[in-house]
Amino acid sequence: MQPTFVRVIAKLTSRAGNLDAIVGRAVRLYDADPLSDDFLSSSTVEADGTAAFLFDLSVCQSLDSLFETKPDLFCVVAADDGRSIYRSTIHADTDFLSTDPASGEQHRTIEVEFQEA
Repeated sequence: MQPTFVRVIAKLTSRAGNLDAIVGRAVRLYDADPLSDDFLSSSTVEADGTAAFLFDLSVCQSLDSLFETKPDLFCVVAADDGRSIYRSTIHADTDFLSTDPASGEQHRTIEVEFQEA
């Protein structure tokens, strides 16, 4: 099976409205699953709160979600000591394989706004 690479352009938002604590830090993208969350990709938080991720959609398929194609995405930013300083809400059932009715092309790039949980 050939890889299906997909891209997420994430916009991180904070309840406090200030992202200074996470700008320039590594951010990790996960797929929330019942037994164990799947790590998908990592990036860096830009000054405007965005981060870009690229991963093979098959990474979402694990023992607790064998045929998953619509991952439940969330982001985590950790401090230098490893503790979580930002965790987003979950963007459920992200559909990368839907087809645009006008062009017939699949949506391989998704823009998602993640709010701080």
